[in-house]
Amino acid sequence: MLTALQVFFAVFGVMDPVGNVPVFLALTGGIPEAQKRRIAVKAVARAAALLLIFTLAGSAILGLFQVSLASFRLAGGLVMILIGLQILFNINLPRDQAGAADDISVVPLATPLIAGPGMLATSVVLAKEYGYVITLLALAVNLALELLLFIKAGWILKRLGREGTLAFAKIMGLILVTIGVEFIRSALA
Repeated sequence: MLTALQVFFAVFGVMDPVGNVPVFLALTGGIPEAQKRRIAVKAVARAAALLLIFTLAGSAILGLFQVSLASFRLAGGLVMILIGLQILFNINLPRDQAGAADDISVVPLATPLIAGPGMLATSVVLAKEYGYVITLLALAVNLALELLLFIKAGWILKRLGREGTLAFAKIMGLILVTIGVEFIRSALA
């Protein structure tokens, strides 16, 4: 049970379903609720497909590029630390804005927001460390939570308020840094 909770919170920390809500709201501002719901469903479904493929075939993909799991774990740890530090210190690193005119359910919602490089690395590492069943279950629960939060985004923002959302994001940032350090420690061991 403890392992399943650890994997759930590792995915939760990297995916950051609550922290994604303000981004979703900003991207869908002025869009009718029914269309927001369709965008949310499409984004989560596309992220789920990407994460499923990467969780199940990530090791083969790494093998194709001759990248060891330890190197990928180290890189994933560094990415998680960077994401965590961005959240903790409110650092905005430049991001590629290509495809901004395309369907926002693909870019930026499905990837990189939900299933970004850190989440892809995390899914591969967790599958190797804890097995596919626990990892896929943790992904499914977090993706379902993400969908629920996107659908209820307006209501949540009113309840948490700006300060509540910010405080939660900072805690998640610290957890991400800690998980990243653990990934690096295990890669170097």
